[in-house]
Amino acid sequence: MARSRLFQVRSNRIRFKCAECQTTRSLPVPPNVRRRSAKCHKCGVITHCQLNRRIQPRESQSGKVTMITRDGRETDIHLHDISLNGVGFIVPPGTARRLSVRQEVSFKCSWNSRLLTRKRYIIKNIKDQYNGFEASTL
Repeated sequence: MARSRLFQVRSNRIRFKCAECQTTRSLPVPPNVRRRSAKCHKCGVITHCQLNRRIQPRESQSGKVTMITRDGRETDIHLHDISLNGVGFIVPPGTARRLSVRQEVSFKCSWNSRLLTRKRYIIKNIKDQYNGFEASTL
């Protein structure tokens, strides 16, 4: 059975290390690819590689957060991940249609008041129910 691991991409290359035999090698990855399989050239073990192109790593988070739009609408959404400059959320199906890229929102997190400390966030991308928000410097 193939294993799955996260690899950091730098200059469109990953430093692949086999989990079985610890052999390392540098592998090229095409731009805009998020996943690929790699086979160890020494022992033949196949690894499913999840490719992270971010400079600062994402940290998985989970919990309900309240999103507040500029017109005052409050919606409960699910926190997915967080990084130094932004957050990722999964929104209910009807909510995604009301959001647009570059829209400004804020968040309330009842279970950890220090988690989302920036006052404003800008919607960076919308992909189905998954939304990426960038911390605003305004």
